[in-house]
Amino acid sequence: MRKIKSLALIAMTAFAVVGCSSGNKEVEEASVDTLYNKGATALQEGGYSEAIRYLNATTERFPGSIYQEQAMLDLIYANYKSQDYTGVLVTVDSFLNQFPQSQHRDYAVYMAGLTNAATADNAIQDFFGIDRATRETTSLKTAFANFQSLVRAFPNSPYSQDALARMAYIKDSLARHELEIAKFYAKRNADVAVANRVVGMLQLYPDTPATYEGLFLMRDAYQKMGLETLANQTQQVIDANKDKALTKVEKPEEPELKVPTATNQ
Repeated sequence: MRKIKSLALIAMTAFAVVGCSSGNKEVEEASVDTLYNKGATALQEGGYSEAIRYLNATTERFPGSIYQEQAMLDLIYANYKSQDYTGVLVTVDSFLNQFPQSQHRDYAVYMAGLTNAATADNAIQDFFGIDRATRETTSLKTAFANFQSLVRAFPNSPYSQDALARMAYIKDSLARHELEIAKFYAKRNADVAVANRVVGMLQLYPDTPATYEGLFLMRDAYQKMGLETLANQTQQVIDANKDKALTKVEKPEEPELKVPTATNQ
């Protein structure tokens, strides 16, 4: 049985090599019109891997063609749908450099934000109910910066409202991340670290439930250090905000994406 499996694997590998070789020849010899049209058709039909192959060939073999801008916009979308997040970010960076005056720069920046946010997600953590806010936050911070750049540079963009909603969610998530760290320090009686962490939360994420919860940790830390004035001041802040409606921000749903059309198409 093991020998049969090995032979089957060899046969499948040989078939794959032949198919790949044939496909490569087609990509190497086809005209720019053929490559782009095949890529666009595959994209429309949801064949993202095939679309990426043809669109990459379009941009790499014929840089500067009339299809270049649209092909790169299509590639950003195709890579995102196929969850090739590195491919999205590389294409976005290249697009912004090649087309600094494009009317679709907002789309590129928005897609970078969605991609960095998606990178921060983890299906296994979702399945087991683990809060991603307690995990590494670099990608979330980068996504926030992407959305912030979009809103500032393109306030009238059709993507700005969704970007603002995602910024609110990310801010709430980052605040919860900081709270978990403050709790970690509190359990180890690292009172100075607790106070410093919550001070940072007040500066960066003032209107979040996690920051309000962190105030109690900071008050207790000041009391343990014998800093009664600071403890009392913190209690005053707690009292002043106790009736304030602070609710956890729900994660925005996946947006309905559509590739914009370049002006030369």
